[in-house]
Amino acid sequence: MTQPRPEISIIVPIYKVERYLRECLDSILAQSFTDWECILVDDGSPDSSPAICEEYAAADSRFRVIHRPNGGLSAARNTGLREAKGRFIGFIDSDDWAAPDLFSRLHHLITSHGTDMAQVGFINEYVGTSRRKPLVAHTIVLDQKGIIRELAHDKMLPNYMWNKLFRRECIGPDFPEGKVFEDIRTFNIWLSSIKSAVLAPEPLYHYRRRKGSIVNSNFSSSRREYLQSCIERERAINEVAPGLFSPSERSAYLWQAAINAAKTVARYEAEPSRRMQVVREISELCQGFPPPPVGELGLKKWWRANLLRMHPQAFISIMRAVFTTDFHTKNRNAHLYD
Repeated sequence: MTQPRPEISIIVPIYKVERYLRECLDSILAQSFTDWECILVDDGSPDSSPAICEEYAAADSRFRVIHRPNGGLSAARNTGLREAKGRFIGFIDSDDWAAPDLFSRLHHLITSHGTDMAQVGFINEYVGTSRRKPLVAHTIVLDQKGIIRELAHDKMLPNYMWNKLFRRECIGPDFPEGKVFEDIRTFNIWLSSIKSAVLAPEPLYHYRRRKGSIVNSNFSSSRREYLQSCIERERAINEVAPGLFSPSERSAYLWQAAINAAKTVARYEAEPSRRMQVVREISELCQGFPPPPVGELGLKKWWRANLLRMHPQAFISIMRAVFTTDFHTKNRNAHLYD
């Protein structure tokens, strides 16, 4: 007998999250919207996560477990997408959790407004404290050009998969595998097929802030890939919506990405020679950019852009000077990360 098609497929990639997984899965069970399937993709996790997945699947048939060799977040999401039967697709990271009304609200938004994507706000969850991020002041609907503009700004419409719901036929092809900053690269690919979106302010997704999400073994290389993903975005935007951004806006977008990438490497990479190597590589990538536009960047970022372009060693020294003190915000708040 053919099983009825679920309204929503929730895809949860899982790797080494035994400490957090039950809270995540319990929050899915607690959803007020009940017509869902949840595809748990065990990405070769070496801890007890696979057994926890099997436990929940045995207790509720709406959970399905897929075990696969470790291949990374994109590969796990692609596995889930290939198995998904729902009209709409949602994603939850396995160390986060959802408010009970998350999918009810997202489903109401996407169906009542007839859009290809819906988004709500989220809550940054630190140790002992929470910070709400509504993202928008009130519910708004964007056309394709509005989506592209806001994705580029990365504020009102940040490049996350997990606080959104997608119409199944509007997303694809697959997530690019073997890359970091998957969400940016995936939206680069999906820009042409997502024509409309509705954004609402309710913070209904709980995003756990963890130390491991700040620094990892491939940290410096990942910053270089972040810049490359932004270069790809600038090209994708120009293909999908030529003329949407002025030449100076496009230049400012690239330089802002380069500053962010190099600044993070300068501040967090502990090995001096590695730090210098990657910042130089970022600086070399920037040589192909148009000159940094002071009007779009502002004086401080314009100065940083020129410093990065012409004097990468001085850029590193200055970026580290304030950050290495106890007064910098990230250092003062380090104890808040799980």
